[in-house]
Amino acid sequence: MSAPIMQSFRSMGSSVGEYSRQQLNVFRNRVLNTETRRQRANVVRTSMTAHRPVWVSGVGGVYTSMAAVYLTLKFMSRLK
Repeated sequence: MSAPIMQSFRSMGSSVGEYSRQQLNVFRNRVLNTETRRQRANVVRTSMTAHRPVWVSGVGGVYTSMAAVYLTLKFMSRLK
């Protein structure tokens, strides 16, 4: 009776151990690859700096459109 229970505990322990090893490998890879992460962050930062005028004009266009919709709805309510 106790043999199947012991086998299930052993198999559960090996799966937990395998999961722990996988998680440790993921953590180790993240820590060791900090240079790659820095390079990616630098590319993103450079890209955002280079495209700043595009973002400014895009946000300005959205703001203008929202203001136009607001004013249109405000004046449409007076036409009743």
